[in-house]
Amino acid sequence: MVLENTALETLPPQFAPTENIFNLRDVGGWKALDGKKVRTGRVFRSDNFGQATEADIDHVVNDLGVRHVIDLRRGEELEQTGRFPEVDGVEFHHFELLHIKWESIGMRVNGHSSEEDVVAFLRHRYTGMLESGYRSVRDSLEVIASGEPVVFHCMAGKDRTGILAAVLLSILGVAEEDIAADFELTRIGSARWRKWRDENLGKPEVEGGIDTPAEAMLQTIEEMNARFGSMVAYSEAIGFKDADVLRGQLLH
Repeated sequence: MVLENTALETLPPQFAPTENIFNLRDVGGWKALDGKKVRTGRVFRSDNFGQATEADIDHVVNDLGVRHVIDLRRGEELEQTGRFPEVDGVEFHHFELLHIKWESIGMRVNGHSSEEDVVAFLRHRYTGMLESGYRSVRDSLEVIASGEPVVFHCMAGKDRTGILAAVLLSILGVAEEDIAADFELTRIGSARWRKWRDENLGKPEVEGGIDTPAEAMLQTIEEMNARFGSMVAYSEAIGFKDADVLRGQLLH
């Protein structure tokens, strides 16, 4: 999907005005339990910081006030693009979200696949990741429940980051349609990254990136509800015990 509003001045308000962090955005602002809203300025989701400028990192630390960085990636991915820089007052957490590498199972979809095929593929992958990577989800939620500003990320801020955001927002009582809308915003972040890649690294012959249609997240939540009863029940099953603390910290 081609998107035009990728310039900083035209980004949706959830996005941070960073030059080379392409998918950094606030998870807050959504309507939640009991007529409350998710606080802004407390939890952020992002792609990796490998191309970030000094000004970008300064914005994350000093303007957004981030005090915890949660990296969901494999060790080899950290070696590839590097971790968040060591900064006084910022605690780094490496919580690898375990899953079978998509490359190992045969990628049956790509940037030219139909939305129906993409949705089916992502539903299968995401529900599997939520089970195999449950420790990472639980540990991340516990850090978020501490109440200090936090950013969690993977490589593109899309898949691992997207499912963690879905669990978090579900616990906060955000509607499934809004959780899916938050997920779909990654289309804009991905378009920003592709534009940077094409200009700096060259455009690939075949676009390998997979789209993030809202329907993929809706079907993921539907399947998790069928397996566990609800996403909240899933969070309880994996050992997360601070849902009320989390709501107290992040709802107003």
